[in-house]
Amino acid sequence: MLLVGAVGGACGLSGCGYLANLQLDTAAKSALHLVPPGIAYEGADLVQSPAHRQLAAYYCPEVVSLPFGAAPVACRGFFGPRPTPPEIAVAFAVRFKVSNPNQIPIPLASVLAAATVFPAATNQSLGAVCTQLCPEGDTTCVGGTNPAACEASTHDVRSLSDFGSATANLIVADGIALALGQKPTFTAPRVSSASELEVTVRFSFGPDQLLQVMRQLAVQSVDDLKAGRTPTFNIPFQLQGTVFFDGGSFGRIAVPYGPVSGLWALPVDGLIPR
Repeated sequence: MLLVGAVGGACGLSGCGYLANLQLDTAAKSALHLVPPGIAYEGADLVQSPAHRQLAAYYCPEVVSLPFGAAPVACRGFFGPRPTPPEIAVAFAVRFKVSNPNQIPIPLASVLAAATVFPAATNQSLGAVCTQLCPEGDTTCVGGTNPAACEASTHDVRSLSDFGSATANLIVADGIALALGQKPTFTAPRVSSASELEVTVRFSFGPDQLLQVMRQLAVQSVDDLKAGRTPTFNIPFQLQGTVFFDGGSFGRIAVPYGPVSGLWALPVDGLIPR
């Protein structure tokens, strides 16, 4: 699935970097037609997750009621000590294939991601975050969460302001890598001319916010928790957003993706953080 976007606005939110310094005379500029890059969404993978037993240990004392206040002792006996929210964090990575049909390299500038967890439920929760990327060696640019870096000058693409109802800190920007499993950074990758590049953008859920949303799964599994059976924890999601490119003097380029839906099935034994 290849999606195209729109060129708009002056370069000023994402460091501008390489293309801002590209020297082209008037004739060359008029002859060069900058085509929006293509974005192919390839999936969203869990890269960090607690085990079912850890989640059961966390929720059991909250949702199970036993006579004489015995629930905490019983829950600890069934599932072990209750973990802290940071110990049961969940993170995911979104994979894209980016194609650049132009005859000049184009760097990524920022990535907007908006995820709705439990989208079919009445208590669904929306999180949105903008990841600012910086040209390599640009000491004036600060990478990381930056709401100003995901605003478009056209209404044809999604901006961060389109998700005003998002829960604060439900999603946190962790960086970008060129392969799943690499350590993410906030350095902007550059897509070479007439080429493709696979990129992975990593996000984590604010543990306190996500645990409040997932509490509904524990409430539905009270009988299992009372009996010492570990319930299943799965997170259905819908994901959408925009990838912004630095077009230098041609303006920023915004390319939307999604919405796409899926299910994160939390593994029984958890995942090793990567």
